[in-house]
Order: sequence, then structure tokens, then C-alpha cells
Amino acid sequence: MSGEWQRFVYATIYAVREGLVIKPVQEAIRKAIRRYKLESTKYDKKISGIVYNVFRNQGLLEKIIYDLSGVNINDLPRELKAPLYVLAYVSQLDDKSSKTIKRTFKRYITRYIFTYTKEKELLSRINETIKTICCEKKWKPRTFEDKVLQRYKISPQLYNALEKALRELQENIEEFLDKTMKVEHRVFRVNKLKASVDAIINYLSSFGYIVERGKYSPQAIRVKGSLGKEVIKLVETGILVPQDESSMVAVEILSPRSGSKIADLCAAPGGKTTYLAEITNLKSEIHSFEIYKDRAKRLRLLLERTGTNSVVRIYVEDARKAPLILGNETMDYVLVDPPCSSTGALARNPDVRWRYRQEDAEKLSLLQYEILVAGWKILKKKGRLLYTVCSVLPLEGEYVIKKFIEEHRDAKLIDLGKPFKKSPILPQTMRAWPHIHRTVGFYYALLEKDP
Repeated sequence: MSGEWQRFVYATIYAVREGLVIKPVQEAIRKAIRRYKLESTKYDKKISGIVYNVFRNQGLLEKIIYDLSGVNINDLPRELKAPLYVLAYVSQLDDKSSKTIKRTFKRYITRYIFTYTKEKELLSRINETIKTICCEKKWKPRTFEDKVLQRYKISPQLYNALEKALRELQENIEEFLDKTMKVEHRVFRVNKLKASVDAIINYLSSFGYIVERGKYSPQAIRVKGSLGKEVIKLVETGILVPQDESSMVAVEILSPRSGSKIADLCAAPGGKTTYLAEITNLKSEIHSFEIYKDRAKRLRLLLERTGTNSVVRIYVEDARKAPLILGNETMDYVLVDPPCSSTGALARNPDVRWRYRQEDAEKLSLLQYEILVAGWKILKKKGRLLYTVCSVLPLEGEYVIKKFIEEHRDAKLIDLGKPFKKSPILPQTMRAWPHIHRTVGFYYALLEKDP
């Protein structure tokens, strides 16, 4: 039993260590579980639970460690950061584990650290840190910033940015944060090329799953509770595609016709590209851009799974090069979903909660504008372009579009009002909200090029 416990603790540490550099975190978790041969054991889900909670609470754990020990964990190599994150979570925030389990974690984490380094001064410092983290004294918030960290699990910098943005958008920040941090259900798109929504609902219901139709997309289903082998098999065979309804709606707003030429300028992981192929019944020509090779690889896999690869061409290129590659005014439809702050999807992007910086958001806004301009160049006259981001910051949404319209007289906004909520800043555009629509937060602006 002690050997299993050691592998459990070491696998948890390893998953956190790798999760600091590997995204999504789930890949780091699977890697750790395989490395320590814990697949299909009682520890599998426990490791996932602890690791996800470490990253959800990452900034708070850093503050707890610093306040209790005076150690800035970011000064340490990740081989030492990881065990301290795990120890701080289990000792200070985990209310489910018994005192025996907490002591077991302390023992094996101490052993792990002592095998990593023999430097006496560092070991002494880390040993004192371990003692203060594991003491009976619980960390308590002292300032407003501490309370933000504890309640909302986001950095004070991000809280301030969200407060300003939501005030401008006339939304309540507390309602937004309370809802956006909770994943109430898993959402999937049913691949219409392989199955019907009714057939999949009936199939999963027969295995005891709680399944309901999506509210905003005809191809969406919502699955509550944990996911078993039946759902995983449907995903692996391309019958189901993990995708939020707000993302599906983006394709439905663009609504391309069969036989058209379409460009998806920031395509990976491929939910929108594959839906574009499905919605046009494999009778369109789709040009998908993805700058990173590893993400392009994931895109190819999804195309193969869904049976949509025959109509999609992938370019592992910067989307801003699209006019050079495709030529000006060659596309009937263009989808621009550029890199963004992901502030509309905080539950699914825990690192965003702790790494927000205003200067990064401003750089992203400039990049978004440049990709939008590239998309406009390749769009034919009378063609339509959808600009969308999973961000709740007007800097990345309304103000990008306002600037673009001011500088492009041939751009006409198409009024959007359904199925979500009009933006008070730019009423022809629309926003999906976690606290209102139970979706990821998205912004949409539909543009048409005047002849």
C-alpha cells in the first residue's frame, strides 16, 4: 500500500510540474498517470481532482506560501514549485482529505524534494517552508486583494480589468464570476454527417446519462455528470465534438452556403472548421490557418475523426499572411476568431486567472485588429466576415470593431440580436454571457463588404 501511495503522490507532483508547461493540463495528467502506471486505479480521478484544483487556485496558493513562509515560489525551479503547490493545496485548502492523508502527502513530498536536491541551504529553506505550510494555522485573507483571491480564484489585476469591462457593458461582476467559474454540464456538437441529435440523446440516455438538447444551437447537447466510455467512444469516432454552444452559434451566424469558399483564420482546435464543413454538407472549399504545428496536428486529427478532411486545406502559417497565400477578394466567407485573453472561459482556462496583464491585452488587441484586416482583404465584395472572441473585454471586442469600421468605409455591420444579448457599446453586435445564457462568454460582430 505504501508503494501505491508514493506513486500517487509522485504522479500528482509530476502532473503539476508538467502542467506548468503543457496545455491543456489534462495532457499533463494523462502523462503522469501513465508514467506511474496508475491507469484505471482508484488514484486516477484523485490525481485529476487535486491537479485541477491546484491550477484553479494557483495564485491563491502562491499567496498562501508567501504569507506563511516568506518564500516567493516563482523564484524556484518548477521541480520544487510543483511539490509546494500540491502540499499547500492539500494542507491549506483541501477540506476532504483526512489528517492521515495530509501527513502522508507531507512525508512523500518531503522525500521527493530531498531526492531532487542535495544543496543544504536550499533544503533547509524548503524544510522550513514545509513546516509552516503544514502547521495547524490556517491562512486567512487580510486585504481586499486577498479576499478576491480566495473567493473568485483570480488575480486582483484580472478582477480590476473585469470590473471595468463589465461596468461598461452594464453587467454585474459578482453574478458573472459566480457563474463563469462553474461548469454545470459538458457541451457537445452532434456531427450531423454521422448521427442525429435525437439518436444520440436516446443512445446516451439508455446508459443512464442525463442529456438534454442545447438551447441555442440545433446540433448541441448538454451532458450532466461524469463522462464514461460511451461518451469517450463517440468523441473518438467523431460523432460528438466537444464545443460550447456559443462557439457553434458563431458558425451559424456566418451561415455559409454550400459551394462557397470559406477561410477560417485561426482554426485550431477545429470545432468551427469542422462545423463549417458539416453545415455546408461537404460542398464547400475551406482554407484553415493555424500558426502552431502542434495545434495544426490536433486540427488534422479532428478533421479525420469527423470525416471533414476532404474539403479542408490547412496552412501552418500566420493568419496575417492569408492575403499573400490566398489572394485578395477570393473568399465568400471569412471567420476571424483570433487569439484572445479567454476571459469569457475562465473555468476552462485556469492559467488565465493568474497571468492577466494589461499590456498583454493591449498587444492582443493589436494582433486581433491585424488579423481582422487580413481577413477583410481576402473577402470578396458582398461577402461576409464574422469576428468573434471568447473575451468579455471591450478592448478585444467592440473597440476592435469600432476602429475597423472607422478605417474601412466598405465595411457594413449586420445587425445581431439573437440568440444572445446586444452589446450596449455597439448595439449591432452581440454578446453571450455565462451568467445569463449558461455558455462561454463570446463576442460577435458580423460584417459585409459593400461592392
